[in-house]
Amino acid sequence: MTQNAKAVIWKLKPKMDRRFRGGHPWVYSNELAGSPKGVELGAWVELRDAKDQFLARGFGNPHSLISFRAVSRDETLIEPGSLQNLKQSLLRAHQLRELAGMSRLSHRLIFGEADRLPGLVIDRYFLQSGHQVFVIQAHTAGADRLISSVLEVLPELTEVWEKTAVVLRNDVGVRKLEGLEFQKVNVLREVSGLNLGEVEILVKPVMAPFDRPVVFSTDLLEGQKTGFFLDQYSNIQLAALRLGNLKPKSQKSKLKILDLCCYVGQWGAQLARVFRAQGIEVEVTAVDSSEKALQFAQKNIEREGARCQTLQVDVLRGLAELPTAGFDLVICDPPALIKSKKDTGPGAHAYLQLNTQAARLVRPGGGWVSCSCSSLLTDEEFAHALTKAASRNSMDVRWLGRGTPSADHPQLTEFPEGRYLKCWIGGVI
Repeated sequence: MTQNAKAVIWKLKPKMDRRFRGGHPWVYSNELAGSPKGVELGAWVELRDAKDQFLARGFGNPHSLISFRAVSRDETLIEPGSLQNLKQSLLRAHQLRELAGMSRLSHRLIFGEADRLPGLVIDRYFLQSGHQVFVIQAHTAGADRLISSVLEVLPELTEVWEKTAVVLRNDVGVRKLEGLEFQKVNVLREVSGLNLGEVEILVKPVMAPFDRPVVFSTDLLEGQKTGFFLDQYSNIQLAALRLGNLKPKSQKSKLKILDLCCYVGQWGAQLARVFRAQGIEVEVTAVDSSEKALQFAQKNIEREGARCQTLQVDVLRGLAELPTAGFDLVICDPPALIKSKKDTGPGAHAYLQLNTQAARLVRPGGGWVSCSCSSLLTDEEFAHALTKAASRNSMDVRWLGRGTPSADHPQLTEFPEGRYLKCWIGGVI
């Protein structure tokens, strides 16, 4: 490795540039020609091939298996981390969300590598009170260095800065892989009278009318992820389209929905609105291990006019009391059950166990939705778990759709690691 006054320069080993030239944003430590040690966490690095030709500039990390993360492949862009370039990156990301029709209600503004800012997450929440909240997470050392600059740029994205709070949620375990500390939640910008522990965010409805947002009560300080699962919007919408003609088992009964790992009841509330718009009464059973999440879920689901009962259990152990074939629609949306490669075997088995129980609970003629947000579980492995779960229940399932993350979580074809969220939507016959 060499270093000059302008930048740290790293070179790849011979023939190690093919994947990177194909667009993949990462370089692993064993692909480098020398040791990356001696460079500060998240320092700006210029990457060159074995022939000393420029490849990219980005974040370097000597303590991570992923040693380099690309930010810019433009050789003329000498300082990709400057305030002006960061502003342009945020504005481009905002324009992309506008193109997708997701910029006026709560959405993810920055999604790491897909927005050319590796490891940086910014979620923008619009509140019913007229306030806004930006929640920031830095998963990488390079993203960590950008926080102060991000704070300078955010005011230019909103006309109501005086009503805007900013929260830093660096309370994620993935930071340890980068040599970073797990940090307590930090409110970087407060707004007087705004309780971030219980806010009412505005979310785009999955079906028309789109001028009446769905309201969700949630916790932006201690809630899961940044407080809400924005990535599931498209999957809920697809489920509403593919299973929208689902009817209760009898004319006298309500449509029974089971929302497993419900968190704050996003699936149940959105689908309750869809079915109630057709004149169908809905009853949701919301299941989660968190008492606080269930309190939010009940409030959110009942706000949409559905009856809601809650069950606080570990879904891998506590579903035996629920009736076999007792629900018209079962949604199974657990948190990541595989967090590292060493968890792959037990995690895959956990997906099989959970989906075996979920399949048992769907009545013939009903609907079944199953999701996985474990990037280390392949599409094929997840499909195999669903196949085996159906077989264990002697169930005939026809899969009607496969989902992806929402449009505010854009994807790169050259970056398979970013395609983490899987969703299968099926009809039981």
